[in-house]
Amino acid sequence: MEFVNQTVIGSKELAALSKGARKTMRRNRNRMVRTMAALVIALNVFFAWVSLRAGDSRWWLNGALALFLLVIVVWEDRLNGRFRAKHGLPDAREVTASFGPEGYTHVSKASDSRFTYDQIRMICETPEHFLFYLDRSLGQIYRKDGFTKGTAMAFREFIVQKTGLTVRNI
Repeated sequence: MEFVNQTVIGSKELAALSKGARKTMRRNRNRMVRTMAALVIALNVFFAWVSLRAGDSRWWLNGALALFLLVIVVWEDRLNGRFRAKHGLPDAREVTASFGPEGYTHVSKASDSRFTYDQIRMICETPEHFLFYLDRSLGQIYRKDGFTKGTAMAFREFIVQKTGLTVRNI
C-alpha cells in the first residue's frame, strides 16, 4: 500500500516537533536543564524576598528575572517553533511525502530527499501529527489530516510494520 501526505510546516508544527524531541530524544538533557532552571528561579524568588524584607527598592529585578525564566521554561517549545519558522527556508514549508514499500520521499520546493524506514530512530504521535526522528537533531512532521492517499490510522499500522518501532504518544 502507498501513502501520500501533504503538510504545511509552520510554527505550530515546529513547536510539536520540538516538544517531541524534548520529551523523547533529549529527555535526559532536558531533565538536567529544567532542574537547573528551577534552581535559578527559586534562588531569584528567594533573593527578591530577602531584598524586599531588607527594604531594598530593587527587589523587583530578581522577581522579574524569575518570572522571565519561568515564561521561557513554560513556553520553550512554542518559542523554539517560532524561532525556527522565522529562520527557516520559505520553500521548505510545503512538504509532500510519499511512503512506499521500500522507503519514502520527502519533497519540497527546496529539496527532494529519499529515506529508508531503518533510518527512523523514533516515531511519536500527537493528536494532530506523526513525528519521525532520524537522530537527536533531525525530525520530520506529518499532519494526520494531510493524507491525500490512505488514512492516518492505516498509516500508523503501516509505519509500525515497516520500522518495527512502537509509536509513542506525547
